Amino acid sequence: MPKKRMNREQRHATMADVAAHIGVSRQLVGLAFRNAPGVSAETATKIFSAAEEIGYQPNLAAQALRREGSKYIGVAYHTSHSSSEELLPAIYKAAEAHGFKVILSAISSRRSDQEALNEIIGHRCDGAILISSTLSVAHIKQISKALPIVSLSRRIEGVNCGVVSSEGERGVYDAVQYLASIGHQTIAYVDTSEMLDHEFRLQGYLDAIRDRKLMTRVVTMSGDYIESAGAEAAKLFIGQGGLPTAIVCSNDQVALGLAYKLQQAGIKVPDDVSIVGYDDTVASLPFLDFTTVHQDADELAQAAVKDLAERIAGNISSRKIYLTSAKLVVRSSTRSPRTSQG
Repeated sequence: MPKKRMNREQRHATMADVAAHIGVSRQLVGLAFRNAPGVSAETATKIFSAAEEIGYQPNLAAQALRREGSKYIGVAYHTSHSSSEELLPAIYKAAEAHGFKVILSAISSRRSDQEALNEIIGHRCDGAILISSTLSVAHIKQISKALPIVSLSRRIEGVNCGVVSSEGERGVYDAVQYLASIGHQTIAYVDTSEMLDHEFRLQGYLDAIRDRKLMTRVVTMSGDYIESAGAEAAKLFIGQGGLPTAIVCSNDQVALGLAYKLQQAGIKVPDDVSIVGYDDTVASLPFLDFTTVHQDADELAQAAVKDLAERIAGNISSRKIYLTSAKLVVRSSTRSPRTSQG
């Protein structure tokens, strides 16, 4: 029998209504909205979807989550992402300029996004910056009604929060255009399918290849910011034969793994193949000196903190997106291909 929709003109939906709508206890709904242990991801998603369907607004949760004038913002970040080394100090600096202190909450192989967010809520921060969060859209959507949120490095859709990311499509597009301009005709791309927003960087590659009228060659690997994805991609390139003269990678860590495995096989960088990364984290180390796409940590942090401060002040409530610059930095891992040299 279909569930009866609530007449919203009669009264406001309550937590009990959400529970009745999907046949769970009110206590379980309360746990879900407090992000407390004991609720599976599947059940939490059903609860948040039901709340959205019947129009439940967790105003009481907002009062519990936020402490008036705490002047703290929480930041959930991944310990495995090399970009954190530059991004976190930049967030501290930007937060201080806006009169906020920062509480960091780490995400790792042993600590989930949910646990990181729980800690931020437990500290009753005024708002949160979620860096590359893998929480479901439904979950973030409900939390954002109670706690001002900025999604950094994930262009989340359908949520009234701030969204800050570097313009990956432009950065990769410029990288391919540069390689083509110095004579490369076979330019491949290593895509990491589990990296958030990977599709934007991939689109930059596809657009540039189309504009240059070159052949597309994409190798898609599982994983995100891991060197092993690059190493496995190198094995594929070697096994397929016909090595491209240039390879663009979705991030620096993948580029590092790729270069290491190629050079183990006797393939020299950049003499035999040029390599380009993205992020400009490990790429700038002197013993690597990779050509890469630089995303400015200060620019990302300032945009994220400014938007969050405006949300905390009540000046912004809708979704706003900020795309920061992505600039190609040419170093020693790229050169003209041998066939183009005199």
